[in-house]
Amino acid sequence: MLLGEDDTIIATGSPGGSRIINIVLQLVSNIIDHGMNVAKATQTTRFHHQWLPDELRIEDGLEQETTARLVKWGHIVRPTGPIGSTQTVMMSKGVFQGASDPRIGGALTLGLSGNSFLQDKVLPRE
Repeated sequence: MLLGEDDTIIATGSPGGSRIINIVLQLVSNIIDHGMNVAKATQTTRFHHQWLPDELRIEDGLEQETTARLVKWGHIVRPTGPIGSTQTVMMSKGVFQGASDPRIGGALTLGLSGNSFLQDKVLPRE
């Protein structure tokens, strides 16, 4: 869970064992650093590197030029299936955004107006 200086709240998580840290970091970076909404940040191609084995695992969808550049720089690149399955909710400026990862079906997320939903239920910051 992340709490922004502007009262933005992001709650996210994913199954994935040792890959969870990379999955969550990439999703949060997509939102904060790249300005993506929650749905776009969730759907973006993911990658994972875990020291051993010394290889970079990448989902389908990464541009071939990027993959070729990584190989040129000495990385061992291995295509892989879906990496993680995030569930994310963000409230910013009184509006909820949510996204269920399309990589693994069976989940649903609903967007609501934060002001009407949380009226008198949010504790003030100290």
